[in-house]
Amino acid sequence: METYRELLPFKGNQPLVDLGVGNTALTKLPAIGKELGLDLYIKDETRNPTWGHKDRLNAVLINKAMELGVPGVVYASTGNNGASGAAFAAKAGMPCVILTVKGVNKTLETFMQVYGAKLIGVKTVSERWEVLKYLVNQCGWYPATNYVVPSVGSNPWAIEGYKLIAYELYKQMDELPDKIVVPICYGDALFGIMKGFSELKEMGFINHIPQMVSVEDYGPVAKAYNSGCEMIEPVEAWDSVASSISTKWGTYHSLYALRKSRGLAIALEKNEDFYQAQSELAQKEGVYCESASAASYAGLKELVAGGKIKKGEKVVLLITASGVKDTKVTSSYLPEFPESITGLDGALDILEKQYQMKVR
Repeated sequence: METYRELLPFKGNQPLVDLGVGNTALTKLPAIGKELGLDLYIKDETRNPTWGHKDRLNAVLINKAMELGVPGVVYASTGNNGASGAAFAAKAGMPCVILTVKGVNKTLETFMQVYGAKLIGVKTVSERWEVLKYLVNQCGWYPATNYVVPSVGSNPWAIEGYKLIAYELYKQMDELPDKIVVPICYGDALFGIMKGFSELKEMGFINHIPQMVSVEDYGPVAKAYNSGCEMIEPVEAWDSVASSISTKWGTYHSLYALRKSRGLAIALEKNEDFYQAQSELAQKEGVYCESASAASYAGLKELVAGGKIKKGEKVVLLITASGVKDTKVTSSYLPEFPESITGLDGALDILEKQYQMKVR
């Protein structure tokens, strides 16, 4: 963050609390790129301290909270954002309350608790927001997340942290990508990356903003954008495994980012899309991301098949979080592995008969 300090929303020169966020790898995907006919890359946000892109948001948020001298920070989160915020709050020595739900992903629950955050389970989203609003208005705590309807996304200062993805891509690539594909819930990263490129354009470093591409499961933003509507209406939910991006409500800054960049928006319709995308990234490119992150690749395939993304284009997929946070979903579709009960001969039989490998 220190490299880009003058472009971030800090007033003073106080030392920044940091866990080593950013400068994440830009990795080429040659196998999948060849299959799709694209010059294809991932921006691998799993390399951040808590293995996800939310670290960029919280790196700014916690430092802003310290600058403002608030008594603590409060989140409504089912996992990634809360875990990241808890880590940064711990580093800053700042109290952190996370309003979540019982039955949340056990791995992410552990992540949130181990850093010392105070977790409270409530039954509904509206109840979470009610408690959050009380702590903000009555106790002066700093809100990390949304607590109103219609949804407005995360803390606006914190979203500035996502600009650094655009700055890094500018430095990492000889030529800007044609498109950047982002899995979205409230679209904070989508907007932040677009804003970063917009600032680079205003400062004269680039002459155009790459097209932003959003991928959702339920699709409120895609529905509004593709139909040309100004209003984002809530949509019907289905039983998506990609809980990190699941919301029936869209946000206007998502819509703005798509329009500003003349982008594309798509919604997925079935869990098999997530399973296939997650396993293909792992087995063809050695990239294991959570199911919500795999949405970017699943959406890309559909857009290529539909002719919306053309052969030869340079595309970056944002991989938002590591698959180690999501093993329950992954294990649900992987088969049981066979066991040899006759030593070497049994193992060789398995390799030849079940895995179709020539070993003898």
